[in-house]
Parts: sequence; structure tokens; C-alpha cells
Amino acid sequence: MRLDELKKNEEAIVKRVNADKVLRSRLAFFGLSKGVKVILREYSLAKQTVKIEINRALLALRIDEAKKIEVQSYEEQ
Repeated sequence: MRLDELKKNEEAIVKRVNADKVLRSRLAFFGLSKGVKVILREYSLAKQTVKIEINRALLALRIDEAKKIEVQSYEEQ
């Protein structure tokens, strides 16, 4: 499952970040890496961005960035 496929307020664990080195580094700087719990808080109106919560901090990602992040929802465990 990808991050962009989560429903609003659904929690998941990051399994893999399928991005180039630059994007992986940028996401890691914000705390998004393998094994981290994320909560999808909301989509923008046009569904161009998602707002996620990581360690009580909010982070906005473009949909194309969210599609590169593999997650496992708590419902799948």
C-alpha cells in the first residue's frame, strides 16, 4: 500500500521510501523514514497534496511524493 492510498486519519508504518537519494534525504530530515508511524491527516481540495503527522509534527507532501512511500496500515497487521 502507498501513503497516498490511506484514508483520512488512518495510521500506518513506513515500510520503504522508493525515491532518489535527494528526496530520501529530505524526507529523512523531516523524520520520514522506514519504521516511522505516520497518520494521514487530510488531502487538499484538488487532492494535489497530503498532510501527514509524524511525531506530532505536520508535513505536507505532493501526491507524487506520497506515491513513492510504501506503508503498512495498522488494519493490515
